[in-house]
Amino acid sequence: MNKKIITVASIIAIIAVVLSVTTNSTLDESIISQTIFVDAVYEPENKIVKITYNDNSKKTNLTTLEILGMEETFHKEFSQSSFVETVQINSEPKYGWSTIPVVFSINHDEFGDIGLKTEIYEQGESKPRIIYSKI
Repeated sequence: MNKKIITVASIIAIIAVVLSVTTNSTLDESIISQTIFVDAVYEPENKIVKITYNDNSKKTNLTTLEILGMEETFHKEFSQSSFVETVQINSEPKYGWSTIPVVFSINHDEFGDIGLKTEIYEQGESKPRIIYSKI
């Protein structure tokens, strides 16, 4: 009888742990996308990328912006909920903008530590999708 109780209790504990881990690790992308706006537009006439970050909830504590795939990775930290950063890029990449991802690592009061990844695009082109992740 005691072995059955211990077995059942163990199974219930394992199920509870699995449910709590899967519940906490999922992101509600629709809520984040309605709260946080990111964009990275290349302006060929000025040879700059205009990167925009805006948190409508104003709950961002720290945002680390990185542009990967460049000769030297661009890295900058921001402690405000909204910013526009311009970065000089003299020419389009040989293999397309998808080779230069723009990554936002965000510490947010409501969402915790999250990452958003997008790509640079030119005005008039369709906006690339944003990939959301828990950090």
